[in-house]
Amino acid sequence: MDLYELLKFIHVLAAAAWVGGVVLSQVHGAWVAKKNDPHDFNSFIAFQAFLGKKYFMPLAITVIAAGIAMVLESEAWDFTDTWIIIGIALYVVSVVIGAGFLGPQSEKIQQGLASGGPPDTALQALIDRVALLSRVDFVVLILVVADMVIKPGL
Repeated sequence: MDLYELLKFIHVLAAAAWVGGVVLSQVHGAWVAKKNDPHDFNSFIAFQAFLGKKYFMPLAITVIAAGIAMVLESEAWDFTDTWIIIGIALYVVSVVIGAGFLGPQSEKIQQGLASGGPPDTALQALIDRVALLSRVDFVVLILVVADMVIKPGL
């Protein structure tokens, strides 16, 4: 195994863990929403806040670091390749959604739910926005996977 293959393995493994985690979060979130149990919802939000910092963020950093290293290592790829530009752009969109919105807003939801009562109108609106944006992020990550497989522009 040469350096490029090692970097590709790390890149693909981290991407699979990231996307798989997002898929599982979507399924878990739908299950929790259907149960309509405040305790389960509070636990779900707390776990998502934890995953954002301790799971998704390290994976996102690993994906981009290994991807950049692969391009630098390979004679076949360049940062001007269309599929690489698209991949990086979509990666940035996902990171902005996750770190810029989902993480901080999940913490606000946690704080809002700490009172123990049902969510008020403003908190429910925030929960709905987080749910919607988490689905948008899911679609963005699926588009990244499609981009990496199809490699538009080649």
